[in-house]
Amino acid sequence: MLTGGQTGADTLAALGALRAGLPVHLLFPHGFRQEDGPLTDERRRELHGAELHQLASAEFRDRTWACVGVSDAVVLIDPAGGDGCRETAVAANELGRPLLVVTGPPAVGRGSAAAGRGPADAAEVAAWLEETGARVLMIAGCRGSLLAAAGQLELAASQIATVILVARQRHDQLVA
Repeated sequence: MLTGGQTGADTLAALGALRAGLPVHLLFPHGFRQEDGPLTDERRRELHGAELHQLASAEFRDRTWACVGVSDAVVLIDPAGGDGCRETAVAANELGRPLLVVTGPPAVGRGSAAAGRGPADAAEVAAWLEETGARVLMIAGCRGSLLAAAGQLELAASQIATVILVARQRHDQLVA
């Protein structure tokens, strides 16, 4: 499992994947940059067991494109209509990576990749993973401050848990 190391959905996905026993890689902008500054020692300890990587560029956009580029498929959790989520969808399209938006913002939101998309269930995610043949799955989504401001942290965490459960099952199938 791969994610971009941002607060919010990225960190929730990394922590969930670690708890599920999945291999986890986080790719950060230079300086292990997050929305609120460099990765803190406390957060680094929480991510123990994950491989942490940083790019030469400090730009979040460059990190997004690099993550999408090294993944086989992208799951996007965007209940708050984040700019970074829109960029992830553009990168997936441009780089030819399968994209599953498991939660999109309300249709009256700010124009995300899948406005109005309701939560996906485990069967849908499992079928999509099987169809894509993905081995390196990127989980991406809204940054922490945006999820909190939109009151969507709980929904994002629930969707991430569903994706992690299915990803663990897929991982077990692949290594069997």
